[in-house]
Amino acid sequence: MKIRKIFMLPALLLAGVVLYVSCSNVLEPQVYDSLTPQNFFQSEADFNHAVTAIYNAFITDWGTTDQGADQWYCSQYNADPKSYLTRGEILTDEVGTSFYVDFTQYTWGPASLQNDAIYAKIRYVARATDTIEKIQQSDADVPDNIKNRYIAETKALRGWLMYALYDFFGPVNVKLDPETLYDVDITPRLPQAEYVAAIEKDLIDAIPDLEDKYNDDGENWGRMSKGSARMVLLRLYMHEKEWAKAEAVGQEIIQMGYSLLPNYADVFINEGNNEVIYAVPSDPSSPNWYMMEVLPPNFQSTSDGSITHDPGWYVLYMPWEFYDKYEAGDLRAATTIFDSYINTGDVLVERGSSRFSGAIPLKYTVLEAGQGQNFDQVVFRYAEALLSVAEAINEQRGPGEAEQYVNQLRSRAGVSDVAGLGKDEMRDFLLDERGRELYLEGSRREDLIRHDKLIEYAQLRGINAQPHHVLFPIPSDVIIQGGGTIEQNPGY
Repeated sequence: MKIRKIFMLPALLLAGVVLYVSCSNVLEPQVYDSLTPQNFFQSEADFNHAVTAIYNAFITDWGTTDQGADQWYCSQYNADPKSYLTRGEILTDEVGTSFYVDFTQYTWGPASLQNDAIYAKIRYVARATDTIEKIQQSDADVPDNIKNRYIAETKALRGWLMYALYDFFGPVNVKLDPETLYDVDITPRLPQAEYVAAIEKDLIDAIPDLEDKYNDDGENWGRMSKGSARMVLLRLYMHEKEWAKAEAVGQEIIQMGYSLLPNYADVFINEGNNEVIYAVPSDPSSPNWYMMEVLPPNFQSTSDGSITHDPGWYVLYMPWEFYDKYEAGDLRAATTIFDSYINTGDVLVERGSSRFSGAIPLKYTVLEAGQGQNFDQVVFRYAEALLSVAEAINEQRGPGEAEQYVNQLRSRAGVSDVAGLGKDEMRDFLLDERGRELYLEGSRREDLIRHDKLIEYAQLRGINAQPHHVLFPIPSDVIIQGGGTIEQNPGY
């Protein structure tokens, strides 16, 4: 059984007494009850419940009510465009949608993000800080290695949450000092260097006490491991263009025993396989809605009849311009993206048909009856580590050494090796290759920003995107609550 199956209910029950922030003020802690090392945190089960409450931010279901805020929020890895996984994707060339026009047309502002589900994860950072402190203070009869593992998991989760906030908003005023956790004074946003250093420290501190991986451990699949913590660290270093550090941590991942599956489509069918470094587990009590977001409203089956299912909502699709980036015969497109389908009237719908705005990026090709599915949402893969190492090498020493990492993926995809490109050509090629390999895994916006292409590509689509749109604004309710203490991002 997966971590989500075992502990979801205890985590939600615990949330009612350990979540500290009121609905009216996202920046002001409010204690609902007193959990101390003396009255809780007295066993491994207590540690597990407390830490799993932090994992609750990452589920694939629509969302949960934040008991400490008495407010419902979309989950980080739900496929709806309000989520962290998908909101960034719909700003890019990779994913189209006719919904959420404020985002797709870059017309959002601070008021658009009031009670924002992603910004609200700042609360979970505070909770992680408190949980770390409580476990450290506990005198429970728990072996040190077990105690340290729970502390490490929470630090890794805190670092990941902080990175997600940083990715969307820049540095924010997270609470990392347990001594000031309950202070009512609102503090300014951290300086960028200090904020980045705090993420890096959490992840580096966590890694030694985490298990290597859980791919063969169904009981604990979904927990943070050395591999997943290193992947968050790799994304941080790529974001900061710290190429030497990115290469070093990427090589550590490569040495951990992960491998590419022979068939691309199998990666998203076989849960816990050796290519997946982290996936958000899903089950009937917390299903995955990705499939409904991408199937057309009159879908009956794929054109070859291999996949049959009830219609979906067609919220997300792959624009034809991006679909055309795949070479003829690329198995990544041929096996998991569909450019035609049979509709409920038994009619073949092909490119160019009315209201077929783009290809169906199904990706997860084994579907169950009903709307919510039980497949895990892939977040970090060995393939991403290979591509990141290739990019880091190219930026430092040019493309020659980088080719071997890219060509492992090209070979599996059934397309020709890359060779003979210059450094700038390889940089552009890697950006496209990351899109082809990692589509709808949540990295495209970050990749385009790193390559200074997010705004350029949006403008080419006729959108009035401006340089400040690489970050979202701090939500207006946060600015108001801060009373002038919280500085708005430039351009808003």
